[in-house]
Amino acid sequence: MLLSLLVSLGMGGLLARNLWAMHQDLLDNAERASRNLSHTLAVGLEWVLADVDRDVLQMRSTLQNDGLQGVDAQAMLAVSGSALLLLDAQGRGVRDMAFGQEQIDLVQRDFFQALQRQPDMGLAIGVPQVLVQDGPQVLPLARAWQQADGRLGGVIVAFVPLQRLQQWVAGMHMAPGSAINLIRMDGQVLLRFPALSALPWPHTLAGSENLRRYTASQAGVFTRPSVLDGIERIHSFEHVTAMPLLVNVVQARDAVLAPWRSSAWTLGGIALLLFLGNLGLALLFVRELERRRRTQKALQVEKDRMQEMALHDPLTGLPNRTLLQDRIEQAIAAAQREAGAIGLLYLDLDGFKEVNDRWGHAAGDHVLVHIAQQLQQVARMSDTVCRLGGDEFVLLLPGCTLVDVREVIIRVLQACATPCWWHGENLQAVYGVSGGVSIYPEHGTSFAELLRHADTALYQAKDAGRGQVYYFQAVPSY
Repeated sequence: MLLSLLVSLGMGGLLARNLWAMHQDLLDNAERASRNLSHTLAVGLEWVLADVDRDVLQMRSTLQNDGLQGVDAQAMLAVSGSALLLLDAQGRGVRDMAFGQEQIDLVQRDFFQALQRQPDMGLAIGVPQVLVQDGPQVLPLARAWQQADGRLGGVIVAFVPLQRLQQWVAGMHMAPGSAINLIRMDGQVLLRFPALSALPWPHTLAGSENLRRYTASQAGVFTRPSVLDGIERIHSFEHVTAMPLLVNVVQARDAVLAPWRSSAWTLGGIALLLFLGNLGLALLFVRELERRRRTQKALQVEKDRMQEMALHDPLTGLPNRTLLQDRIEQAIAAAQREAGAIGLLYLDLDGFKEVNDRWGHAAGDHVLVHIAQQLQQVARMSDTVCRLGGDEFVLLLPGCTLVDVREVIIRVLQACATPCWWHGENLQAVYGVSGGVSIYPEHGTSFAELLRHADTALYQAKDAGRGQVYYFQAVPSY
């Protein structure tokens, strides 16, 4: 009897230890999943909002160079798809493609007042708002422009439909009890998914300990009660690069531990049954270990999926800039050991904007996928085909000299000239391909140098006319 009691107590102690380990594993896994999701959201938002900001910067350049006479209806059409509005120094709409003839006065809006106080503050992001009756809720991105004498000339605003961001966020995989927040650096909550309808809008975290932690570092994770609803949550955050924004993913700690509590009650009951027989305990313990193994396997699968998303372009499936840099650095290390060469071919589509303008962005995406497939077909097993973003592609060619690259260029141009059909029309008749080439070690010994020199050669090729490829130093190659 004593031996049975000692065995039961020993196994009970082991069970308690495993329950604690499971408790910690669940919290650790929840933190890792939140960290991965916040990183993915921060990177994605940077792509979306930087695209809009480029339109604003282009408009500001036009205004500061040419004044209002340089702005026509065509110039107000944002490539990013967001509506642009030009305000004068008093906050009144001057020209826009968003509201037609309706008079818009935005002098009281937070973004306008911020830029009026500090025109050189850079990008200002306002709270989501509805500007016209029955209109959509939009997120304003604004920059000031100055006249030749240095006075405030006005403000250029791009309006990003909030529904666009909400639909994108809604597509993310979220654990039960989770929420996603888009927060301005002053603590203003710009977007929360799912929304908290019981709280007054807008929400702000100004003056809170949570905001202090968010702004103290580029990224991080901690556990504290939420400012908005008081629920203790796991907070994972990451700043959006070059934007006064951060992404915050929160999970209710109770929701994370709910499976563990269920298991704890079950296994606690089993511990009570230890006194009735060691055999039943052993069987239940084995079953619990198997359950944990499946949980770990599922978490590993999710981790691998997130890693794949972080290193590849979601549209074409090609490696992205991060993976390209890693492979170039590996190729350079190998070339240094073997005194070898590396070719870098930087490609850009000519006429791609016309495809988007005439047939829409779906046709443009179709062209990008078509080009990606053609490049993969002509690439060698050792080559890497990468999409940098937009209509730019890069081919990493290990072991290629100037002579070898010429043969690759011929194959690439032939592949990109194959017909690309879209609803019975050959889009290839509209677009073409230009390129620039840099060679290791002649044109650089690092990723940054090779990419920069290939980009320089690309723009020299585009200046000379579409459908050409130039080596760095402006020597025509084909």
